[in-house]
Amino acid sequence: MPRFAEVSHEEWIAAGESRVRSQFADLRHHIEAGVHPKLQFRILEQGPRIGADPARYEQRVKLLGITQRDVFERTFTADGRMVDTSVEGFNRGGSLSFRFSPERRGALDGTRVEITIRLPLPPLIGPLLRPLLEAQVRKEVVAAVAEDKHDIEVRGYRPPVAAAERGAGALGLAA
Repeated sequence: MPRFAEVSHEEWIAAGESRVRSQFADLRHHIEAGVHPKLQFRILEQGPRIGADPARYEQRVKLLGITQRDVFERTFTADGRMVDTSVEGFNRGGSLSFRFSPERRGALDGTRVEITIRLPLPPLIGPLLRPLLEAQVRKEVVAAVAEDKHDIEVRGYRPPVAAAERGAGALGLAA
C-alpha cells in the first residue's frame, strides 16, 4: 500500500466561482498564455465544456531536480470538486484536488480555492523524503496558485465561448 506526501493550500481570488473554476480547468488557456512557466502541458483529450467535461493531459515538471512526466485524467465530482489523477508516469496514483467555494471578503465577492496534492512516496526511502518533498510541493503550489490568481485578477481571464456555440468539434486534441 503506497504512502503519500500530502500538501494542502487555500487561496482567495477576487472573482466569481464559475470564472475561477473555468480558468483552473482551461488547459488550452494555460498553454497559450503561459500561465505556469515551470509546467509543460499537452492536451490529450478535452470535452467542449471547460470546467464540466473530463479531460486527459500530460504534464511535465521539474521537482527536486528530477523531471517528472505524468498523464492525468480530470474528473468533476458531484460536489463540484475538480480532481486530476495521475494514471501514468512518475506520480501514478497521486492526485490534485481543487474545491471552489464562493466567499465574500469585506465588500468583495470572490472564490476560496482549496487545493490538495497527494503524491505517492517510494516504498523504502519515502518516509525519509516526505518532509523535503512536502516542503518543495508546498512552495510550488503557492507559486502556481499565485500565477492563476494573477491571470484571473490582473490579466483578466475570461472563459472561452463553449465549443458547441462556436460550432467546433467535441474534442480539443493534442495542443
